Amino acid sequence: MLNLWNDLRYALRQLRKSPGFALTAVLTLALGIGVNAAIFTIFNKVLLHTMPVQKPGELVLLQDHSQYETGSISTQGGDNHLYFSYSTYRYLHDNNRVLSDLAADVPASANLVSTRDADHVNIDLVTGNYFNVMQLQPVLGRLLAPSDDVYHAGNPVAVMSEDYWKSKFGSDPNILNQTVKISGTLFTVVGVVRHSGLLDSTQPAIFLPLSLEQAVIPGGGDRLSDPLYSWALLVGRLRQGITRAQAETQLNTAWWNWRRDTLQTESHKIGDKSGWLRTHLSLISGSRGVPVLEQTLGEPLKSLEAMAIVVLLIACVNVANLLLVKAARKHAELAVRGALGASRKRIFQQVVAEGLLLGLMGAISGLVLGWLSLELVVKSIPQTNYLHDLLNAPMDWKVAAFCIFAGIATSLVFSIAPALMSTRVNLMRALHGQSGSVAGSGNWLRNLFVGAETALSLVLLMGAAILSWSLYQLHQINPGFSTSHVLTFRIDASALGKNDTQVREEYETLTSKILHEPGVQRVVYAGNGLMTGNESGSNVTVAGYKDTRDEPVPDNDNASAGFFSTMQIPLLAGREFNAQDTLTSPKVAIVDEKFVKHYFGGDAQKALRGQFGFGSGDVKTDIQIVGVIPTISAIRLSDPTSQPFIYLPYAQSFSKDGSAKGSHPANFYVRTSGDPAALAGTLHPLLHRLDPDLPMPDFETMNEHINGTIFETKLMALLASSMGALALALAAIGLYGVLAFAVAQRTREIGIRMALGAGKSNISTLVLRQVSLVVTGGLFAGALLGWGAIRLLIGKTENVHTAPLWVHLLTAFVLVAAMFLASYLPARRAASVDPMEALRAE
Repeated sequence: MLNLWNDLRYALRQLRKSPGFALTAVLTLALGIGVNAAIFTIFNKVLLHTMPVQKPGELVLLQDHSQYETGSISTQGGDNHLYFSYSTYRYLHDNNRVLSDLAADVPASANLVSTRDADHVNIDLVTGNYFNVMQLQPVLGRLLAPSDDVYHAGNPVAVMSEDYWKSKFGSDPNILNQTVKISGTLFTVVGVVRHSGLLDSTQPAIFLPLSLEQAVIPGGGDRLSDPLYSWALLVGRLRQGITRAQAETQLNTAWWNWRRDTLQTESHKIGDKSGWLRTHLSLISGSRGVPVLEQTLGEPLKSLEAMAIVVLLIACVNVANLLLVKAARKHAELAVRGALGASRKRIFQQVVAEGLLLGLMGAISGLVLGWLSLELVVKSIPQTNYLHDLLNAPMDWKVAAFCIFAGIATSLVFSIAPALMSTRVNLMRALHGQSGSVAGSGNWLRNLFVGAETALSLVLLMGAAILSWSLYQLHQINPGFSTSHVLTFRIDASALGKNDTQVREEYETLTSKILHEPGVQRVVYAGNGLMTGNESGSNVTVAGYKDTRDEPVPDNDNASAGFFSTMQIPLLAGREFNAQDTLTSPKVAIVDEKFVKHYFGGDAQKALRGQFGFGSGDVKTDIQIVGVIPTISAIRLSDPTSQPFIYLPYAQSFSKDGSAKGSHPANFYVRTSGDPAALAGTLHPLLHRLDPDLPMPDFETMNEHINGTIFETKLMALLASSMGALALALAAIGLYGVLAFAVAQRTREIGIRMALGAGKSNISTLVLRQVSLVVTGGLFAGALLGWGAIRLLIGKTENVHTAPLWVHLLTAFVLVAAMFLASYLPARRAASVDPMEALRAE
């Protein structure tokens, strides 16, 4: 330990003598480690986090694997097989011996009105034992108890999340016993908890008793009593001494019994009765909750982390080259130390100590640089994007530990070759001042390092190029409707507890007022809206069509009159919705080409004579198809909807007497003659005057909205391109350093050549020939590695597609050009050597 301390002190003195070398090495490492710190922070939050609860490893989530399902499903993210009915929860809760407890959680969203403002928030409806299962303690007040969640008779109490309490109420302790209005119902806040729910993609503001779901989520009827309505996540905690496999075996028995009992009571709704009983229930780890983000960001983040590690390797190789050059320059010093009795082991240790010190300094600098980089990334993310809140958090100990480990590990790696070279000094040659030529002991290793940098840089550039090309291709997709001169926003008056008549009148009033604003041409709205990612679907029965086992489940949405002409979606046949499509008129629908192809063999005119109804079995087919549109990118830009699509008149989505409280969100689309963004400032006060309790929406132009839907892809492409550019710069710097040293080392040889008649062009060619050989080898190796990496990237990452050959050739050309520029100055310096001065030099 004393020797190590002395070696570190000696290394520090050596670095002080060479500040330029030390700054270059530390900055190079800081760039490599900083990139990894920033990417690993995101990687950690998405792929490695565990819920901050006691003993998270004991938590399990239930997952259904059944051959046949029917009924309805409502999900907020994650695998659909993770959602169960409330009836399932009650049965498994009462008939299990392997879980200490089982709770249900229904993620949702609602309008929350407090004394401060109105806000649209994420909420979690949970059973009264949820916090006991999580083994959480309140930050303030108390948590929900089973007595608050009595079936169909819950208490209107709420527990607020700590994050929301801090951001909206300034950590005011007087929040206890205050009332907030959620979906028009008053709830009393009884506690505050530090918990972010089961879904990692959302941050619930408040937790409510599940038994009060009808007061919070409008429409849908009595979900608690419907055994075929799947909507709840089930999370349990294993009993002590019970393994997950043992628990799964016992729960499957209870699960099959529930399916059998449900078949007896709901047989008229279950078509495939034998398939209904071919089922299996599995338990998966619940330590991370439901990792929704892993499904969308997992593979891209793994690719980015691999790219970041490659950048670190390039930085490591650069520093190794710097240490090799330094070791070559210190031959005489090392020879003297050897002559004075220093063992090769001591020399080896001192060189490694210098590398270790550089690694630690690089790790600390990299942490700071990574934090600053992450801050820049967060600032580039719109606040409306969920990634903004996800990434807007400090680096945790895992990131710090990762950076320190990376610094130490890489320092040991890049120190080994220079340290070994330092122990192989020829004492007689070194003491006589003969440093050798460029073909000496370290030259082949330095060239190998430069070739490796070239190869790794090409791999990164190819990855960045293909991500950028895929982003370009996304921008070229025609969504099937016009995006120019359109302002969009989303509101939900039904989430304020209003009945259908009140909601319909509010939307009609809002439409009329917006139409009177200058520059407004048309105003329409739809339920799920265009490219919001929201989708709903249901089985259909088409008159005259014989169902098969694997029938698709068409997506559907509600649209107001004039929606298709306003969004410039062409009609292929029939008509669009108009003011005559009301609650009292016959039910009508407009379908897309995919629907027509599947159910009517592609005959649009035949489809216009067709009728259908929602559901399976004995269904009344009373919905008349009146129009056909092309298949458009209705849900997301990356691909047109994979299922047939049905549009229904928004006016026919309300109850006939208007007294029901259904769910009626509305995505408004305002077509203007001028800049749509200029209208946002006018609509804000207009909405507030119309309904002060209505949370202010985010106003976006349609182009901004579409760009937001592919923001993750844009961010990944930007990060990949940044790492590719950084790798290119590091490789060029590495090549420049090696050539500069080689030219200095060959000064005498160059002088002799020039004295014997070699011209400047001959000397430049001599230097560039060495570069061409090294770079060509690196390009060949990089092309092979890059090809394999691209195949892997395309196979595992959504929205990433192969690029044409010219894109890859352009990438290689950029790398070659950068390497040529890096070699230009050393070659020029070699060609300008004075022969007389060179002959006197050593």
